[in-house]
Amino acid sequence: MSGLLDRAASVFVEPRHRAEAPSRAEAPPRFASRALVLGAAADAVPVAAALAGGLRERERAAGAVLIVWPAAEPPRQALGTPAAARLAAGLQLRGLEAVARGRLAWLGLGSADLALARRALAAVEVPVVVAITGPRSAATDELLPEQDQIVLVVPTDEDQRLTDLARSGLAEYNVPLMIRGPLTAPGARTSALAGWGRLRSPA
Repeated sequence: MSGLLDRAASVFVEPRHRAEAPSRAEAPPRFASRALVLGAAADAVPVAAALAGGLRERERAAGAVLIVWPAAEPPRQALGTPAAARLAAGLQLRGLEAVARGRLAWLGLGSADLALARRALAAVEVPVVVAITGPRSAATDELLPEQDQIVLVVPTDEDQRLTDLARSGLAEYNVPLMIRGPLTAPGARTSALAGWGRLRSPA
């Protein structure tokens, strides 16, 4: 495998020296969906935002939360619904710099702040989607077994060997896995990043 593939695979394949991840049975009971999206930021974040919108609609929730790690810069406030503004305000009261964007409360975490994702997950009773766009690690993988679904976003021209590596590396978590491409429909990315997109969830 080339050096390029080795570097790319690190986005999806965990180090082997991680601690054993907890089983889904150990997670506390809840009702709103949790999902995690893996991929390069340019592709995974729009998919994650649209998935959050789709889960919100499916579950008839007032809003949904999108968490992006690592975020290159804090998300900007945009036109948001009252429900999204209330969600963002509730997260802000817990020391989390969330903003309302469309129907979503959007939280961008710095590279050293992944642990704050758990604070956000525990603070809300609406669907939450976490977009992991940096290399997987023991810390990111601790989130995997707690999800209702994992989505791996793979560019259409991606090397099949890398996709196979990703699939095998995620299978052990016994969480429904969906592999899909980036958003390509006209206007889909713009709508998703504004917090108004909706992606139908297979789960």
